[in-house]
Amino acid sequence: MIDRLWLYPPLAYGRLGPSPTPCDNYVWGPNDLSSRGTGRTTVQPAETLDVAEDGTVTLRQPATVTFKDAAGFRPVCPFFELHGAWTADGVTHEGPITAEVLAAAGIALGDVRWEVEVANLKPHHYTQVDDDRIVATVSIAGDDTGRRALDGRSPAGSAAPLVPAGSRVPLGSVQLTRPSAELPELRLRFTPAVGAVYGPTDLPNRTSDYVLPADRLVLSPQSPWVGFALGGDDPRTNPGGLFAGAEGNAGLGLVDDVCDGTVRVLLPAGPGQPAELSAVARIVVGPPDFVPDQRPFTSAADGLTDRVRRADVRDPAYVADAARTTLEVRDLFERILETVATVNVDAQNGRARFENLAIARSRGEPEAAARDRAFPAAEPLTEHPFPLTEAARARHRRFLALEVLEDLLRERPDLLPTVVREPATSERYYDRRMPALMRGSDRHPMHLTRRQYDLLRAWSAALRRDIEQGT
Repeated sequence: MIDRLWLYPPLAYGRLGPSPTPCDNYVWGPNDLSSRGTGRTTVQPAETLDVAEDGTVTLRQPATVTFKDAAGFRPVCPFFELHGAWTADGVTHEGPITAEVLAAAGIALGDVRWEVEVANLKPHHYTQVDDDRIVATVSIAGDDTGRRALDGRSPAGSAAPLVPAGSRVPLGSVQLTRPSAELPELRLRFTPAVGAVYGPTDLPNRTSDYVLPADRLVLSPQSPWVGFALGGDDPRTNPGGLFAGAEGNAGLGLVDDVCDGTVRVLLPAGPGQPAELSAVARIVVGPPDFVPDQRPFTSAADGLTDRVRRADVRDPAYVADAARTTLEVRDLFERILETVATVNVDAQNGRARFENLAIARSRGEPEAAARDRAFPAAEPLTEHPFPLTEAARARHRRFLALEVLEDLLRERPDLLPTVVREPATSERYYDRRMPALMRGSDRHPMHLTRRQYDLLRAWSAALRRDIEQGT
């Protein structure tokens, strides 16, 4: 009898790409510490599953990782694998669900149902009209290994559908793999869309700024999304410019093929299975990763860890493990350096100074003092066109030798709160505290997660406790 089901992973990210060839599997490897190396993370190829048109799976070890080919970016196409716990002869087992495990419960492979639902709800988010939802659903029997398209359409019965009858917005495809003796697991592969933009049929009459191929002009001009305008006091305008046409207060009705949704597996009751079981995972689609070898200092994983393991770093026993906390802090500062390597700090400083000025004017506060909370504008030189960017990278490169930071914090115990921004304060001005000059999703200055910030504070305090008095 099968007792529980779950999908692994419970959350996966796909990435758009026009190439018909999926991106090979890869992992982050050790830092490049060669004589002329970057000192940053490397990318290493890993075992990759190739799926044929009929669902047959073969295992391959790539020699290198190819992110782009002649057709463009290769899409990242994640797999979802069905796992569970079952009882056989009084013994509980856990692992991948296979046809053999199903048969022991009296269930045929074809009785398993996979249901995928994905949607692009950005137009609906703004208009709050169901007609502007773009949704694709498929239901697949467990032994159907053909590729199934995810065609985004407006809900049936819509009065003014954004995607009219007979049209579609392709949101990708899914395919079940064919189990074999070598690879018996039950898997679904999600392939995201190509990264295209679609518009209303009369877009050429509305603007000449956005030129789309005729086969992508499929949306209805009568939809509430086309011509949509936001009020000036609507909080969804913050930050501004989130949709084409917002600058003219009349949306052009463009949509892309990004989506997110759920993958669900249904296992029916059978002769050896008294109850129906189900499992759900989530899929999120985003743009290509333009710097896959450079990790962000705050990621989705950091956000999730902050939700479920924030209290860890407040436990003295956790912080007492110096090797573990030092490893976390070292990893954080490596990611900070890799993030700085992708940022034009001079441009961000100019934006921050401008926004500080605007905030001060709206509050009636001194403008010059507000503007100068950010860094002074640095004059570019012929050999140094981006002086702030160069300085930031040099400063953070020093901290790859964590001993430099350790000595600094031992000598100046008050330093950390003055140079690292506390999370989730009401401060609107961009200042020089880290992460400096970066905008969060709420347009407030960006910050570390609470767990990351508390870890730094606890680690710094432990460094101070361990020094000999008077030294």
